[in-house]
Amino acid sequence: MNPKYTIFGLPLAQAIGLFSFLIAIISIWVHMEIRLAELNIEIVNLKQDMMIHKADNRKDMEILHTEINTDMKEIIRKIDEIQIYLRNGK
Repeated sequence: MNPKYTIFGLPLAQAIGLFSFLIAIISIWVHMEIRLAELNIEIVNLKQDMMIHKADNRKDMEILHTEINTDMKEIIRKIDEIQIYLRNGK
């Protein structure tokens, strides 16, 4: 009679299957951890980019606000000149 080989009380085929299953679970877990780390890094980079763009947008808005105020003052000055001209012309 041939002796049956066992590992931890399991037949050799079941032990190999269990070992393969555990290796698959561990490899999937490691892969998921790596992807989570990559996603976290990408999120941090996106937040930094957002902050940079937010600061740039704030500067642009301040410049536009200043330009609009300057243009409005010029328009009001010209309207006043037209009103003065019309009043003096009558």
